[in-house]
Amino acid sequence: MSRNYSFRVPAGTSNLGAGFDTLGLALEIYLRVRIEPASKTEIVALGVDSAEIPTTSDNLILRVANRVAALRNRELPPFRITIANEIPLMRGLGSSAAAIIAGITCYELAMQETLTEREIFKYAFEFETHPDNLSPALRGGLVAACQSSDSEVFIANLTVAPGVKSVIVVPEFEVSTQKARSVLPQSYTRKDAVYNIQRSALIVGALTTGNWPLLQEAMNDRVHQPYRASLIPGFEEILALRMPGMFGLALSGAGPTIFALADPAKADAVGWEITGVFEKHGVKALPHVVNIDTEGRVISRETR
Repeated sequence: MSRNYSFRVPAGTSNLGAGFDTLGLALEIYLRVRIEPASKTEIVALGVDSAEIPTTSDNLILRVANRVAALRNRELPPFRITIANEIPLMRGLGSSAAAIIAGITCYELAMQETLTEREIFKYAFEFETHPDNLSPALRGGLVAACQSSDSEVFIANLTVAPGVKSVIVVPEFEVSTQKARSVLPQSYTRKDAVYNIQRSALIVGALTTGNWPLLQEAMNDRVHQPYRASLIPGFEEILALRMPGMFGLALSGAGPTIFALADPAKADAVGWEITGVFEKHGVKALPHVVNIDTEGRVISRETR
């Protein structure tokens, strides 16, 4: 490695309500990383939740890079990683998926080796097995993803119609994915399974055609949100919100962040309405209006 590189990996929201473990959407909030040659490997963490980002060998980006090197029988040269993070940690916004893709990218840049997408997912699955989280981080945009019995990933990239804004409301508490998974049942009724299949298909139709009124019903869910409500103060009240310009809302990933789709002219008001419910239940939260990322991972070589 003889040059400096910078790259970014987007945050993402997954599920979009009914599309549990299937649908993901990349957002213009980024994990930004700079990698440069150094005499010893070191990590500098800046930005959102930087105090919670390890700068030791426990750092997820470094762990992933080292694991990929070990699996490929290579040894990484020393390098300096500077992390400028914008993605809140453990809030259902794909921070782990972004870090995993970042770690694989660090390996590629340090070793001057380009991995295939299939190889990238193979190594990413060593740390996380949810393609609906990993795919937006790598590819950007709206994705529908699944994994075959032999771990091959199938991804459809879809284009969201113009005329919609994403709103995220980030509360000041964390919910681990493990805890959010632990409250889910082991089996579901056929009625609830069909309910979600219907609505996950409707979400795709609504987003790609711009038929926004469909989203209010399409983003309803019976597979994960009812069981996770107990983990998030005010969540049931938030789900019941109806206001002009709000097309639909859902839990972002495993939560506790709330994700909504809204008319661009009403997006700020939607964010503050959701924030108000959190505050009524004693939870501080911040709303953000964000664009959909359509580029995914972007790598830049720095010129000297």
